[in-house]
Amino acid sequence: MINWTYLARRIPLAILCYTLALIALRLALSPFLDIDEAQFVGLVDFSWIYGNSHPPLYNWLVRLALELTGWNWLVATVLVRLCLLGLYHWLSFDTARRLGGDRAGVLALAASALLPQIVWMSIQTTAHTLLVIVASVGTIHALALIRSGRGYSAYVWLGIWAAIGGLAKYNFFMFLFSFLIACALNRAIRRQIFCKPALISFGIFILAMAPVAWASLNAPLAATAGRMAKLNHLIPMLQPFDIPWFGVDGLLSLFISTFLWSGPALVIFLIGRLQDAPKPVPDGDTDVRKVLFRTVVLGLTAFGLIVFFADYHSVAERYMAPILAPTAILLALYFPQKHGARNLLIISAGFYVLAPLAFAIVLLFGDDRLSIPFDAVANAIRAQNAAPARLASKRQDDAANIAVQLHWPPANGKADDIVLVWEGGDAPDKEALELLPLDATATGPMTRVDSPMRNFNGQIRTFSFQRYSSRLPLPDQSIGG
Repeated sequence: MINWTYLARRIPLAILCYTLALIALRLALSPFLDIDEAQFVGLVDFSWIYGNSHPPLYNWLVRLALELTGWNWLVATVLVRLCLLGLYHWLSFDTARRLGGDRAGVLALAASALLPQIVWMSIQTTAHTLLVIVASVGTIHALALIRSGRGYSAYVWLGIWAAIGGLAKYNFFMFLFSFLIACALNRAIRRQIFCKPALISFGIFILAMAPVAWASLNAPLAATAGRMAKLNHLIPMLQPFDIPWFGVDGLLSLFISTFLWSGPALVIFLIGRLQDAPKPVPDGDTDVRKVLFRTVVLGLTAFGLIVFFADYHSVAERYMAPILAPTAILLALYFPQKHGARNLLIISAGFYVLAPLAFAIVLLFGDDRLSIPFDAVANAIRAQNAAPARLASKRQDDAANIAVQLHWPPANGKADDIVLVWEGGDAPDKEALELLPLDATATGPMTRVDSPMRNFNGQIRTFSFQRYSSRLPLPDQSIGG
């Protein structure tokens, strides 16, 4: 028999060690920023609104980490992301443990290993998405505290997590509204959530969100429409189901993304219970299980209706993040394991080891963007003209990585000149030239840089650059999502 209490007592230390190991691995594998890490370069001033329709909290966290690390962009961005991943694991474990006991807590951690967006994507990329997942699970953790009778402090945490979610990513409200409706539909929990102490939660939330709402009204987020337009991208495989006026193909995309998000974990948990006869009854109290299940169903239904009637075509897995954030907790509470528990724990432990190992193999031997020789391009730019200049490129992470290597704007300070960088050895195409201000005038020769990947791949990558003079700001690269 498995000693669930023995495992539960050691999980917090295991989460800490796993998080530290991921941080060390990521820092050792590449000195460059990933796409989601690079988006913060030049966007960490104190602001209530940032480009690309993002609320401010993650940018503030990166700024704080930069101050603490002496403006080391790599260390700062990696620390924020992977510490959030560790916090997700702890919140999922502790929430399930409080709601259903030690077995539920351990199984929630096991279920997280079977969620691709958690065990794979979050160790290599994601930013705001991971923060909104943490906020959603934190909100459920606050509910667990309220159910356990923690008093006013529990309502403080409910307000804090709701505020964090709102300041993290706007699709959090899909989860929050679904969660509150689910609570309202349950008599026992309705009395605990919609009560006088909950005014503390509401006050914290309003206090945090009011400045963002005011700033948004005064400076509308032009990129929001661009990000929503991503839902309009046609998926070739689903085009036969595309009909006028209604997003049938979008609904199919939503179902596929839902399965890719949580399907593998559900399947493995169900297989683990095949030998259990009689099957263990669900852990925790029925009211909380119903609220969490209804939250997911309501969120998916609302999202599905939006996709269907707005005739959207594509729903990526990350869009489902706040709605499906309770997946690990739900599986732990609804499908406790008995005979299949040992195999499930072994499989989950295997995924926790396999995912970082696969990540390392890709970076060491593949053509991942984290191995592109940005340092060689930066050195060539500096050798030609050491005067600081702004960097522009069709890919934001190209410009950001080179700027960080050079310690040039937007990584640090301002400048009038612009260095346009593009991949390949030919002249810049029209799309690249559109990145320049109207007054841009070439002041340097077009220069080609050939350098091998910064791993064991051996592939040669070619970049070109040219310096321009300009006093106008660069066109907004975030417009269009």
